[in-house]
Amino acid sequence: MLRWIDAGIFIGAQAVSLFNTVLLLWLGLTVLLTGDRRKPATIAGGVGLLLGALFFMGHTLLIAHTVDFFGGGVNIVWRVMWFVLVVAPYFWGLAIFYYAGDPATGRWVRRILTAALFFMVLSLFLIFPLPTFLEFVLAPALAPVIAWLYVPYLFLCFVLPLMALRRPRHRDALWRDPFRRARPWLIAAAMMLTMAVVAFAFVAYTIVPQAIPMYTFTTNTLRELYFADELVAGFIGLAIIFLGRAVLSNSVLTERLQAGPGLFARWRNVVGVAIVGSLFVALLYNLNIQPIYSVLLTVILAVMAYALFNWRQYVEHEEFMRRLNPFVTSLHLHERLLTSDADSEQESRELFTALCHDALRTAHACLLFEGSIGGPHERQRIDYQWPADQEALLHAPLTHSIDWSRLDVDHWAYPLSDSRGAIGRLILGPKLDGNEYNVQELQVASACAERILDALAGEQLARVAVSLLRQRIAQVQVMSAQHKRILHDEVLPQIHLALLKVEALRSAEQDNASVEGKLDEATTALMQAHRRVSGLVREMSNAVPTRLESEGLAAALQSALEHDFHDSFDRVEWHVDPTAVEYAKQLPLFASEVIFFAAQEAIRNAAKHGRGGEAQRPLHLDVALQNGSGLQLIIGDDGVGRPIDPVDGESGSGLRFHGAMLAVIGGTLSVEDRSGGGTQVVIEVLDH
Repeated sequence: MLRWIDAGIFIGAQAVSLFNTVLLLWLGLTVLLTGDRRKPATIAGGVGLLLGALFFMGHTLLIAHTVDFFGGGVNIVWRVMWFVLVVAPYFWGLAIFYYAGDPATGRWVRRILTAALFFMVLSLFLIFPLPTFLEFVLAPALAPVIAWLYVPYLFLCFVLPLMALRRPRHRDALWRDPFRRARPWLIAAAMMLTMAVVAFAFVAYTIVPQAIPMYTFTTNTLRELYFADELVAGFIGLAIIFLGRAVLSNSVLTERLQAGPGLFARWRNVVGVAIVGSLFVALLYNLNIQPIYSVLLTVILAVMAYALFNWRQYVEHEEFMRRLNPFVTSLHLHERLLTSDADSEQESRELFTALCHDALRTAHACLLFEGSIGGPHERQRIDYQWPADQEALLHAPLTHSIDWSRLDVDHWAYPLSDSRGAIGRLILGPKLDGNEYNVQELQVASACAERILDALAGEQLARVAVSLLRQRIAQVQVMSAQHKRILHDEVLPQIHLALLKVEALRSAEQDNASVEGKLDEATTALMQAHRRVSGLVREMSNAVPTRLESEGLAAALQSALEHDFHDSFDRVEWHVDPTAVEYAKQLPLFASEVIFFAAQEAIRNAAKHGRGGEAQRPLHLDVALQNGSGLQLIIGDDGVGRPIDPVDGESGSGLRFHGAMLAVIGGTLSVEDRSGGGTQVVIEVLDH
């Protein structure tokens, strides 16, 4: 029974040592390959982890008795291990210095560790040179320099960083710390290393002296030595697990957001595979079987691990596609447009909820955006569990105008824009699992937010078009009935009367005076019919003015003001920037037509509603054509203000139609109240 216990302790010590080797090597390479190598924390952390992997690699060779104790190779391994034992703890303390809760504490910790490293290197490699491996294990007693210098140095390297990781005294400093969520894991790792130091000190002062010289130790001493080695390495393994959690979930040491969720999600898998693989390899190494079986079983284990890795990739891909399903399915726009009482932002809120709850798993978020198309430009928002005490963050300045900005340790913000400029921002709160966002998640969030705004703008544009189309159909039906009545009740009887008069002239045998009177009556009736028909034609005609195509937008607008609206205003002031005139001439004809008819509708509204109910009220019109980042047309009057439609509570259904048309060509239309009274319509087409 005791023999099986000894074999279990020996295999366990090998497995733990191999486990630490694999994890430290994987984690060190991950930090250096995916981290920002321009940052000192990344370099110090990556180098320290690789040095730790190098130490446990040599440690595995020694405890597995694969190195000839009487050959020259053992001294190389022995000296490399001691070099790592001195330098690696210093790199641990140096890396933790960058994440100290109190910067002042971190600075003096770094100074003490640097002085201790210099003293250890000077003592162990120059003043008291290390003995060879055989000199060490065959010495009559433990070398005092090793017992009394290295253990305190190790204690400093692992205990002082634990003091530096304490929480800052001021809440504001804690709030600004971007690695606040990682500090519990770093503290846990530092505590495990402290426990390892305590265990190592006990071993160094009680067990190791009994094992030196080597030919004097007993089976019990060997059992205690391997068990103590397994215990110390186990504490270090727990520290590596906690450190890996902080590195891969909170960007510690890497100093940059990870590109995708793979490293975050697979750390548990890496630890699990390392545990199973280390035990499996250690067991195969100590079993008395043919080498071919060990190789075969190792290959089978590697294939199984690779198959499980591919299976996890497949599961993650399916989960990712399921979470993005709301953004690739139909928006059911046709059904929503046909439902007159549908909420215009319901689909956008559902997409935003799916983004936050399913795709990002964030605690709260807010999407700010400009007002609806063709209406007033007011800031609107879609919330996802946004707390009331975080309202100030919605107006916080952004450090980047085109990329993600960190507002504080828990909140990120992304500026949303289109061809017209900034249109809003997306603000994300912390993740529910406490991890950091990775680059892929932030890219998905920004792309989905822009899609949500595009879907909302498209739905608003389609809804405006459908609503105005219904109005136009109703107006056409009413106009058709009116025209039919006028033609049937007024125009046709007049023409019929004129024809009767003409027929009466042919058969009448009267004097010339009577004939001339009947001709006058027939002429008058035909002239009235002509006016009626001409009026109907003018109402139904909406042709593009010829000057718009030949001379440009400015000339067409000035001609319309002089001829079509010359009796509508008491005074018209026309302000034209010559550069704007030339810019307008370069616009496509379709864009010029849209701007012209929008301006014509604004002028017609000013003429119709500017005086209110007072026919004698003076009314002045100001028209300005300017050129800045694009073309800007301002039409203002000093009338009574905007009329309110009693049906939908908004002003200018015609302007909403033209605002939608301007949105198609990349322009905007806004209706504003002038400070001195009256209304101002601003039409803008930005330069692309």
